[in-house]
Amino acid sequence: MLQRNSYTWAGLGLLVTGLPVAAVAFFVLRLTWLTALGVSMLILSFVLLALSRTIPRLPPEVGGLLLETGVDNMAKIVEELGIKGKAIYLPSSLTGSKPQALIPLHANPALSRITKTLPQRLIIRHGSRPDDIGLLFSTVGSATFSLLETKPRPTSVGLESALTTLLAGTLGIADKTRVTCHQKLITVEVFNSRLENRTNWCHDCLGGPLASIVATVAAEAWDQPVTVKYEEQTGGKCLIELEVTGEDIQ
Repeated sequence: MLQRNSYTWAGLGLLVTGLPVAAVAFFVLRLTWLTALGVSMLILSFVLLALSRTIPRLPPEVGGLLLETGVDNMAKIVEELGIKGKAIYLPSSLTGSKPQALIPLHANPALSRITKTLPQRLIIRHGSRPDDIGLLFSTVGSATFSLLETKPRPTSVGLESALTTLLAGTLGIADKTRVTCHQKLITVEVFNSRLENRTNWCHDCLGGPLASIVATVAAEAWDQPVTVKYEEQTGGKCLIELEVTGEDIQ
């Protein structure tokens, strides 16, 4: 079905007008300037019709409402269970589908190493100890990562390129990113962020929307679990520090 937006109607109008103008001016009137005008109208009509296909079918406001509803429901679950531990962002190799976040029900600094694919359930056992139980969530980052065409390379340059493409290019919610890596730590700076960062129970566990996206992409790039160690937003700049729970990174 033809998308009814201003670009489509303007493009069709120029197409219908420019085609007869160019034809009559070239074959009947023999006027070069009028022919050029008709051809210009045709070119502009093609550009407008191409732009009309880039307009999303779902308005951004509707997408924002759906996102807010999902986050609120997730926050209620976390709050009711009294969970205060940090979420662990897992790559798709450990979830068997898409990258997701594991929230341990019991805060334990010596978390068991996850060595096998977790079952696709809400409440899962992730280790051999009795208290190795947690919640497995799909996050904002889980949905956003699918927009990347290729898996990022496990380097600071590779992660920075992927985040800039995703945040600045595809989503348009930031201008650029900067990434530095040292041992198990990854520091990410997001400049001129236009994504609102609210603070609630869910934020304490999972981090803000930007941190969720960054942690998901980093976990997938290095194929290791990642946690959001620190997050700060001042003005339009967001500073996010991640910690890789596996081996040291370069």
